[in-house]
Amino acid sequence: MKQAKAIAVTGIGKVEFVPVELPDLEPGEVLIRTEASAVSRGTELRCLAGKQPESLPFPFIPGYSLVGIVEEVCGDSPVAVGTRVFSTGTKRASINLEWGSHLSYAISNATEVVPVPDGCPPKLASFAKMAAIALRGTHVAEPRPSDCVVVVGLGPIGSLSQRLFHKAGNNVFGLDQESIRVDIARKAGLAADVVAGTIDQAVQAHFGHGADIVVDVTGVPSVLPFSLRATKDVPWGTNDARGSKLVIQGSYPDQFSLPYQEAFRKELHILMPRDNTPTDLADAVKFIADGTLKVEDFISWYGPPSNAAEAYNLLRSDRSIMTIAFDWS
Repeated sequence: MKQAKAIAVTGIGKVEFVPVELPDLEPGEVLIRTEASAVSRGTELRCLAGKQPESLPFPFIPGYSLVGIVEEVCGDSPVAVGTRVFSTGTKRASINLEWGSHLSYAISNATEVVPVPDGCPPKLASFAKMAAIALRGTHVAEPRPSDCVVVVGLGPIGSLSQRLFHKAGNNVFGLDQESIRVDIARKAGLAADVVAGTIDQAVQAHFGHGADIVVDVTGVPSVLPFSLRATKDVPWGTNDARGSKLVIQGSYPDQFSLPYQEAFRKELHILMPRDNTPTDLADAVKFIADGTLKVEDFISWYGPPSNAAEAYNLLRSDRSIMTIAFDWS
């Protein structure tokens, strides 16, 4: 039995730093000493509000992204003791998991962790899961080099999505309501603007036409119809024109609706990427480690897990805060 400390959601809007226990390792598992864990803003604030579908009873450990050092292995293992790895969280603990990455030690399957290259700071590598989710969206969208892409919502995953489409060679434009998020994108050399009128007006003003691909990462159901209208129209009577694509990359706790006639007239492809593949995760770690995918500029707060309640309150009350991460060192 391993004694550990964890950030736990103990009630609606209530976060505490609590002791937990981890059971002994089983064959094929590794014990990781956590160095850093990253917060997925939208998902974790929904968990904190008790609105996550099929949410587990309180208390539970939130989060799905951590980086740490393998301290123990059980049985044959593809990773050795002393290896720095990325993990999506512990498999077991003495309290519920949703999904369980914000804790000082974690039990993971040895085949599911991703080694982190030497020299890559744990704080940065801890964002690999969010990068992998965004990367999955780019793969599902299958962009052509000539495609004009719009990313609506420049939170962590939206910012990563914009950077990945840019990395793929696309002409990509970002939109958000928060000027600080737009400024971060611009400082990274990317085109972005604050939405002043409607999304489709902003896209028309930037490209002179609708977008081939619109990636909506807002997680706000009422925004989706406006993102749909920002896609390119398809003229009637042509056989070779390809319909544009709406990639619904945001996470939603319930139903949403889209205007059928508008989608029909555009011959719209509606795509909904689901999480990420193991290859996406491995690639995300590589891109962050080699510096071709930058994440440091949108980490608004990095501090000790004992200050988690304060950190989540800051995240909940200030939309200009991109995201936060915890330093377990």
